[in-house]
Amino acid sequence: MTHGRLVLLLVTLLLAVVSGVAAQDASMEGISVRFIAGLFWASPSGLQRRCAATIITSNTLVTSAVCAKSDYPSSKYGQGGWRIVTGAEERYMQTPPSTAQTYVVSNVQIDECSNFAIIQIQGSMSFGGQLMPMFISSHPVSNGATLYTFKTSDPAGDSFLSLTQGMATDCEQFLPGYSDHNFMCTQPVLGQAVTEDYLGGDPIIGFSEQPDGPLAVLVGVTGLYYSTQADAQSAAANDATAYRFNALAASHVQDIATLAAVNPQSLVSTGDLG
Repeated sequence: MTHGRLVLLLVTLLLAVVSGVAAQDASMEGISVRFIAGLFWASPSGLQRRCAATIITSNTLVTSAVCAKSDYPSSKYGQGGWRIVTGAEERYMQTPPSTAQTYVVSNVQIDECSNFAIIQIQGSMSFGGQLMPMFISSHPVSNGATLYTFKTSDPAGDSFLSLTQGMATDCEQFLPGYSDHNFMCTQPVLGQAVTEDYLGGDPIIGFSEQPDGPLAVLVGVTGLYYSTQADAQSAAANDATAYRFNALAASHVQDIATLAAVNPQSLVSTGDLG
């Protein structure tokens, strides 16, 4: 990793995480999460928000595969293409203003097996102020690690949420063989309902204990809920006990580096997660 990128990330991430924790009960506008962008579908009817995307380099971002598939937005809003939207508030809005900073998506690589997508934009983002990249944790996630995510689908609610890994036996009941697909299983979280936040795509963040590394690192992106209730499977009802299966970002570092044309080691943090 370059010295300049590391210093920038250390300073801005510390500000982002501290302000985010302090504002847990505040609206999303009060939280400075600079590494999150918005994934929007651009069609003749305008821009429509689909999911969040996490900034990894100046031209690459990651989200869930379900978020990045174009069949649903094209059928609902018409033919078009993906856009990345950045800014303090615009990335969370369902329909951002025309003044929002947008980037045309030039390439999307989807891995349906692990529900992970890598997005490449035309041109590049400039870091500083409201934008910053995030390092990926390359260290295994222990059961005792403290993890968090941001509920970007509902800016008015509690946004900074704690995640707890599920017991392997319980996770297997919902999705047999989940570990073979590089999924991380997390227990149900109060405030994240199956029917209102089913696409995922939000960043899962851990705190690194590496002394000279970034404070907060990307562990993965939130994925799909799996329920044993028939009504919940068809979105007719909410299952508050449903487990979620999330993509681990470390499994995709080489693919991200190849698309971004950078050294894979420049993308990762090797510190243990606290």
